[in-house]
Amino acid sequence: MKKIKMIAPAKLNLCLEVVKRYDSGFHEINSIMVKSSKLYDDIVIEFDENSNDIVIECDNPDVPTDEQNICWKIADKYFEKIGQSVGVKIVITKRIPMLAGLGGGSSDGASVLLALDEYFGDVQDSGLDLRVPEGPTLGLLNKDELIEIASSVGKDIPFFLQDASSAYVSGAGERVESIFDFPQLSILVVNPKVEISTPWAYGQLDEREWFMNNNNRKKLAQAMRKNHHILDDVAQYVYNDFEFIAQEKCPVVGEIKNAMKTYGARATTISGKGPTVFGIFESTDDLEKTKKILQKQYSSFFVGLF
Repeated sequence: MKKIKMIAPAKLNLCLEVVKRYDSGFHEINSIMVKSSKLYDDIVIEFDENSNDIVIECDNPDVPTDEQNICWKIADKYFEKIGQSVGVKIVITKRIPMLAGLGGGSSDGASVLLALDEYFGDVQDSGLDLRVPEGPTLGLLNKDELIEIASSVGKDIPFFLQDASSAYVSGAGERVESIFDFPQLSILVVNPKVEISTPWAYGQLDEREWFMNNNNRKKLAQAMRKNHHILDDVAQYVYNDFEFIAQEKCPVVGEIKNAMKTYGARATTISGKGPTVFGIFESTDDLEKTKKILQKQYSSFFVGLF
């Protein structure tokens, strides 16, 4: 029985601008996204040629293990695309907080998609293959076909299919332009464990972000894409359209941001639609000290390195 083990990293939106609502209900975004090297889920996919079942197991009881799970949807869409199927058991060890703007479900789905494509691409390896998702270099389908499947399930998933750890993301999330020379950043994340629904958050923007598609808006994500080589460059463009909504829904967001600034963060905002707050630090000493302080202050929150 073949097994493939994948590491599914969390993501952050260093900059996120929502610039248009499509007639389909989806939204056009401009964003700079980065993958984590320290915060990730572990995924093990076991293949059974004598079955056609999709089975999901997870150590977090809050994660759905039926057709609602993104990994289940990805597998179903992939089998539909290629006209073949195989039994798969997907075992998820969950470390990324859920519904936190960190892309955990999307990253898990991308890992499963890459593993399925590797399996059906007839890679000759009967052992345990440990890989970080670094783009579809081996497999049955081409990159565009994988992105088509990913986009049909979740708009954040295509980002996790590309090989760089950072990217400029536009459209509804399906257009991903890799950035290979992005600086290594020291980042602290705090998740208050308050859930913010994606449809609700976008609905709030539709009602209240009157400047969404104003042509006079400064294109901050594009500016970061062009000017990102040192921390000073990145820090000046850190921004998120959802921040005021997340702060109203979860007032402690503002408190956390202020605390991070006080302890040395060069820039801070939320990731995705929140409520996870992140801070970028120049000094690793400041980063570690702040982590300890916030872990003590917010003992029931998730506080960790990104």
